[in-house]
Amino acid sequence: MSKVHLNSSTSLTNFLNLKPIDIILDENRELLHSQKEQTRLKNRQIMKRLIDITVCLGIGGKPFRGHSEKSNDIHKGLFLDIVGLLKKYDPILNEHLNSGPKNALYCSNRIQNDLIFSISQLMKRQLKYCIQDKKISLISDEMSDLGHHEQLSIVIKYFDDIKCSAVEQFLTMKRIKSVNAQSIFNTLSDVIEEYNIKWENIVSTCFDGAETMAGSTAGVQTKFKEKNKNIFFVHCYGHCLNLILVDSVGLVYNFIEGSCSRHAIFEQIVNSTNAKLKTLKSLSNTRWACRSEAVSAVKINYSSLLVAIEEIIDSTKQSEIRVKGLGIMYQLKKFEFIFALEMFHPILSAVLKVSTFLQTSNINLLTAVEVVDSLKESLKKMRNEEYEFQNIYKNTVKLCTDIDIQIPAAKKRKISSKIDTSHTSQYFFKTKEEEMKLIVYNTALDQMINGISIRFNQETINMIKSIANLIILQTNDEDICTLASSFNLDTETLQTEIRLLQNYDSVPQNVLKNKCDEWIKWLSSCDRQNIFPSILKVLKLFVTIPVTSCSCERTFSKLNMVKTKLRSTMGQERLD
Repeated sequence: MSKVHLNSSTSLTNFLNLKPIDIILDENRELLHSQKEQTRLKNRQIMKRLIDITVCLGIGGKPFRGHSEKSNDIHKGLFLDIVGLLKKYDPILNEHLNSGPKNALYCSNRIQNDLIFSISQLMKRQLKYCIQDKKISLISDEMSDLGHHEQLSIVIKYFDDIKCSAVEQFLTMKRIKSVNAQSIFNTLSDVIEEYNIKWENIVSTCFDGAETMAGSTAGVQTKFKEKNKNIFFVHCYGHCLNLILVDSVGLVYNFIEGSCSRHAIFEQIVNSTNAKLKTLKSLSNTRWACRSEAVSAVKINYSSLLVAIEEIIDSTKQSEIRVKGLGIMYQLKKFEFIFALEMFHPILSAVLKVSTFLQTSNINLLTAVEVVDSLKESLKKMRNEEYEFQNIYKNTVKLCTDIDIQIPAAKKRKISSKIDTSHTSQYFFKTKEEEMKLIVYNTALDQMINGISIRFNQETINMIKSIANLIILQTNDEDICTLASSFNLDTETLQTEIRLLQNYDSVPQNVLKNKCDEWIKWLSSCDRQNIFPSILKVLKLFVTIPVTSCSCERTFSKLNMVKTKLRSTMGQERLD
């Protein structure tokens, strides 16, 4: 057989056994598609790890990059350091960094910025979807950061149907070049427009009591009312309570804690007496609990403070420190100081409890007003009950006796004869106890009680009273008109629903805490929202009205963690 026949036979056999060219092309195409799909899934797994690292650093407010990111540097920045750490234990990331293309490692500073920007845009898009066509309340406050930039924090509060409760959500931090009312209003308007919030959907605003924010003629809250006259303004309850208090014992803190050696002496004396050391607190205009903590610290450490200051005076070689010590010692051993310490301790403790409660995120106006009224009644009881003053005065006298402080006699005023020539018409205190009660004790409590009455008498007070009557189903015509006008409802429909509820058997009873939330949950179940839509709307809108601007204060605390002294030049876009 010739060579030609052999080749022909082989070719025929191959032709019959092999696949057609179109099938081979399809298989190659499927193989290529499968390889691309595997590469895509692998890249997704890598990006998921990098995104998790980005989110972790973002939540902690940590810096991503280091001073130098060369391969031989010990510290390349937290992002690259964590990537290097995961590389040791993650085979997928290890293979990618070692065998992957060097121009697609996804670890460069540009990729880091792209990841941060993408996550930010996704969160904004989700938030826009959540608040779409919802009624919201706006909370805002401003402060200066470490870069000497004025920052405006913006938080919203809206009702979440899934959680069946009102939630607060931080929106953004905007830099403002000027702190006048128009500049702040323009910034807030831009944010409202950016998130597609309609002016008619804004229920209320909550600011501090500064004239720029709360001014009734040209303040920010007035400019909001020009856009929507039905917007409520809430003066932050936390600020109101803080403004009622008075400064106390900051001088002691500055003297003891102003030097490590003086603090060491104080600490040594406390330990030698087997007493429990309570750290002295400084006074602050922004930390609302500082006054109670400061008074409590001095009261608990009072005996140790006296011994410590005496030792500092004897041991110091600096005349200035000795003079300051003598002055503080003189003040600490005054009867009036000890009386003020005993008097303000229970008062500020009660105020601290109320202040802490007002700063919770799930509180509503009804509960806030009840707590503030409880504080007011507590102060009235201290003012009117004789035994309250007697206990404070007896404790003061006992402490003075223990440390050999003489109780001074009552001061006798010298009355000018030009005013009144008859001395019989003048009243003089007979005892120091009577003098302290009338001049110090009653006066301080009267000022606090009056301050609570004035500062908490806001424009929402009538609406809050009407809501309180609605909760217990004891509304009158005035309450119904107030609620209907406040929340844009039909008066007759609202009145009809209340009448039906009054004869309903399974309404919530004896609900002492979160009254509005319990009612909302009850009305939202078993299709009751179709029977009582007006009442449900009233309660949902009411719980979206904020009590304090503490959420903005929390964002400022977070801002100090993000924009530190080492990152004071951070750009506004990156900060946002």
